[in-house]
Amino acid sequence: MKSPARPHASPSLEARQVSKSFLSGMVRVHVLQSLSIDIYGGELTLISGPSGCGKSTLLSLLSGLQSPDAGQAWALGEDLGTMTKRQLEHFRLQHTGFVFQGFNLFAALTAHEQVQLPLGYLGLDKRRSAALALQALDEVGMAHRAGAYPAQMSGGEKQRVAIARALAKEPQLLFADEPTSALDAENGQKIIDILHRIARNHGTTVLCVSHDPRLVRHADRVLTMEDGLIRNDWQSAGTPLSAVPTAVSA
Repeated sequence: MKSPARPHASPSLEARQVSKSFLSGMVRVHVLQSLSIDIYGGELTLISGPSGCGKSTLLSLLSGLQSPDAGQAWALGEDLGTMTKRQLEHFRLQHTGFVFQGFNLFAALTAHEQVQLPLGYLGLDKRRSAALALQALDEVGMAHRAGAYPAQMSGGEKQRVAIARALAKEPQLLFADEPTSALDAENGQKIIDILHRIARNHGTTVLCVSHDPRLVRHADRVLTMEDGLIRNDWQSAGTPLSAVPTAVSA
């Protein structure tokens, strides 16, 4: 069930007429084409589509990791295009969490240490950061593996630790790029369930990029992309919010 406040809520993420292209050899490839979209808190929004359709680029623009060639992107009401590199880094540290396909764990750190590490950058003392790290591990079902190293974990366990690391600082925005592509069906299901629960329980804006068809039926909203455009915008019940036009500004 969607939050009844959503129709009147301000979007957590906004893109207005964003375009992005990259030079491949002598050819300029247009990855995003004047795309506009709003993303809301308390929902798991999935961007789906084939490889090369622009979904990861859109996630990068909305998270401030890249800048558009044209158009504007906002996060939590802040115009990302007006921020300096240092301001963007500070914004991401304070407000965002990231989960990637490759887990990005440190081989020499235990699960607890992996999650605790970024909390130190927020200025938390060791006792507080240790408690928050254990709490985050417990939320993803990994508290009993707090002392395990990455080499002792399965792929699913590694991804749950990565989610706990992102979750520990209680971000308002959580970005997940292909979080299940390296996992089997069972572990992939666990990961998407955790992301969905984070959105509902914490009111977090969870934006997930994936071409994994298993994720579609578990998302609150599915944006289907093709050739740099949003072709369909579906809510969880399977009813289209829009079929092409309203999600894309020409």
